[in-house]
Amino acid sequence: MNTAYKELELLADFFNTYDRRTRFEGDVGVEHLQHSQHLYAWLLEHQLIGEQDEVTEQVLERALELRMKARKMIVNNEFDQAGDGWEAVNELMHQFAFTIRFCKDSAQLHPAHHDGMNGVARLVGLIFELKRKQMWHRIRVCSAPDCQWVFVDHSRPGTGRWCTMKACGNRAKNKAYRDRSKQL
Repeated sequence: MNTAYKELELLADFFNTYDRRTRFEGDVGVEHLQHSQHLYAWLLEHQLIGEQDEVTEQVLERALELRMKARKMIVNNEFDQAGDGWEAVNELMHQFAFTIRFCKDSAQLHPAHHDGMNGVARLVGLIFELKRKQMWHRIRVCSAPDCQWVFVDHSRPGTGRWCTMKACGNRAKNKAYRDRSKQL
């Protein structure tokens, strides 16, 4: 799997730390980052910080704000009243500082933060790189209103609508078939 797809999977996992799948009527979803310790564990698991790094409640607030605003940038996201999702993220960018490191064949963006904020800034850097590589359109939101799972579209045309054809896609196609049959 190419590096860009691995980075997309990492971001999809970050978005899904707020699980919006509906389990019952009125379900608001499950927030997996309720405390700074949860964010610490998630960042550590994904090797975005070291064990010695500290994650504060303020860093958690920044991470949740990034997750909410960056989710609005997902191309097919019809659930978050996106408007101009890029503008929302641009407003958030003043809270992050980066440096550029030049190598023989490339240049890389590096966060100028410490501890947990460095891990969150690295997520911002991933978004930047994926947009620059023109891969951002591959991150999608399942079009099933009771799912809204963020996934990486591996299809050739990059126009996937459902997180999985076995569940959400199959339900949608069966519903469309039943609706057409009723009209006959």
